[in-house]
Amino acid sequence: MKAECKKIGLKEAGALLLAPEHRRIALAVHTAPDGDCLGSALGLGAFLQSRGKTVFLLADDLIGAAYSFLPGIENFLRLEDYGQLEVDLLCVLDAGSLERIGKAATVKAKCYLNIDHHGQNSYFADRLYQDTKAAATGEILWELFDACGWDIDRDIATCLYTAIVTDCGFFRYGNTTPKTMRAAAALLGCGIDPAYISDSLEMKTPDSVRLLAKVLAGLSFAAEGRIAYISVPHELYDPEAQTDSFINYPRYIFGVEAAAYFKAVGPRTTRVSLRSRDLDVAAVAVGFGGGGHLRAAGCTIEEPLEQAQKKMLAALEAALKKK
Repeated sequence: MKAECKKIGLKEAGALLLAPEHRRIALAVHTAPDGDCLGSALGLGAFLQSRGKTVFLLADDLIGAAYSFLPGIENFLRLEDYGQLEVDLLCVLDAGSLERIGKAATVKAKCYLNIDHHGQNSYFADRLYQDTKAAATGEILWELFDACGWDIDRDIATCLYTAIVTDCGFFRYGNTTPKTMRAAAALLGCGIDPAYISDSLEMKTPDSVRLLAKVLAGLSFAAEGRIAYISVPHELYDPEAQTDSFINYPRYIFGVEAAAYFKAVGPRTTRVSLRSRDLDVAAVAVGFGGGGHLRAAGCTIEEPLEQAQKKMLAALEAALKKK
């Protein structure tokens, strides 16, 4: 841990966000943004704006169409949209390192705050609130609002509820705890529409469905059926296609202990999503500069698709043998 990185409590984090000297605040999320980081940033950002803060929402990547229903989603900007940015406080949400936020890491800030629920952290921030038992960063933010006595309106509740349910699989995953359910119940009490949220998150574009058909035709297995994987070659890659749910297809096959989804986003750049039943895929992802959770993790490998597949499948097989 860096000497200047101090672990703090929720009320300290709240005081830091509302400090008078922090007038300009940037909220940064990780690349390949998901519902947790987006909902967390939008919910917190809306509250800070209501308190008179100038808020910049940073996402150095394309945002999937399924999240278009989130209040304020149009306010996310990529760094090239406004050039060099200087703020009083940079708050990194749902990511444990500056590398995970892409070009947003070039923002100049007087103070850095990190709020996260992942186990891996580079301790880059001046202040860190980390709860690895939380199902989502959105759950942490619900606790933050509760601890600080901040009001949660319907729009903020919609964002935080979305953050929670996307990271716990609508309460199906093993990271769901009684606290997760209490947070969701409290947010439901704010008048949100859970059916509308779940339906919106499940929406797919026609191109995404057509791509899924092509991808599933290439479903493959390794390690005598203990590993299943699918791939999107670069010639089929569509940055606008909503493909986050593709990993669920190899994941839920009898006999499969680990699933991988390879996406060639460039000729020599492959993004990898990993899922498992009880294998520590986060440890595997860390070996490639990524991270995540015990049963859900990811990384980016700067290799063409075939080479990235070989390296990752070898690492997964080795991890299964150790298990």
